[in-house]
Amino acid sequence: MMQSHTRRAVLAAGIAAAATGLSGCLAETSPADQNQTDGRLDVQSSFFVAGDFTRRVAGDAATVTDLVPFGQHGHGWEPGPDVQRAVVESDVVVYVGEEFQPWADNIVANLEQDAPAVSAIPIRHGVDLLPAPGANDGSDAHDGHDGHETGGNGTEEHGEEHHETNEDESEATEGDEDGHDHGVMDPHFWLDPTRAKQAVENVRAGLTEVDAESRDAYETNAKSFAADLDALDTEFEERLADRTRDVVLVAGHNAFQYLGNRYDFEVHALTGVAPDATPSPKAVREAQRVVEEHDLDHVLTPVFESDRAAQQLVAETDATTVLPLTPIPTVKPEWAERGWGYLDVMREVNLDSLSTALGAT
Repeated sequence: MMQSHTRRAVLAAGIAAAATGLSGCLAETSPADQNQTDGRLDVQSSFFVAGDFTRRVAGDAATVTDLVPFGQHGHGWEPGPDVQRAVVESDVVVYVGEEFQPWADNIVANLEQDAPAVSAIPIRHGVDLLPAPGANDGSDAHDGHDGHETGGNGTEEHGEEHHETNEDESEATEGDEDGHDHGVMDPHFWLDPTRAKQAVENVRAGLTEVDAESRDAYETNAKSFAADLDALDTEFEERLADRTRDVVLVAGHNAFQYLGNRYDFEVHALTGVAPDATPSPKAVREAQRVVEEHDLDHVLTPVFESDRAAQQLVAETDATTVLPLTPIPTVKPEWAERGWGYLDVMREVNLDSLSTALGAT
């Protein structure tokens, strides 16, 4: 049953006016202008993966809009008044969870007070998270690998309402160099397809709570997407099964330990989970040692970060090639033109690069 937008439109005007001091870097068409839902559920997403999962679950029953413009990962980005208005005028906002994007936390907090009719769905709720790694910390990237055990995969209850978050998720830490904290847990769980299934279940439950008339569609779509995630997981396992190496080096922030944990290889990185951190000279020397000790031919670099450090390592070591890897904070324009979502990027970018780097191709 769709909700009336009249009261929310009035609230939106007030919140947007209060937000005029916030800086933004919006696309030419704002989210507010895109809210043409034709009577369908209106969903706003703070993060690309959350939006992509929601589109798969919602199907034709909802219109899903990404709040952050293409090419920006949402770290350090702040919403302008049009974004605030779009959220308040919507039916649902989907976000990763507390302390991942502080601006999204602020929006959700404002909704609880000023627009309680808008439902907030944290896709991370109930997911079994790993401790955040430090720079060059590959020691626990594969510890505890449990084969097909999926930890938190679609079985936990949601709790009483969607504004609640997992108690294990977030105790803030100091020292993230990009000016915000991820907390002591690594938030990049979606890179493990088995953990991603819990997020899909969270989206299904959240949408059903708001729009019970589309329950069957959400259930069918969620089951279909979960099957696709199972197939992706199997493809990763099969492609990487005959690898000749067990170590990869990421010349950037360490967003990839969930891949290493799931598929049993070590991830060494120049920095920790903060995407804008600068590697120290000590970290660079350690990376050079990793290349030499493990006879690595390839250096991986996060797609939306500078590849300067990776190119430097190739120039100064026996490594020969830089390969892309991404935690999928957003998509490149050419990926968007091809219609790529999470599944496509995981296969065409991450699996291809890991197969090469690990000597599985």
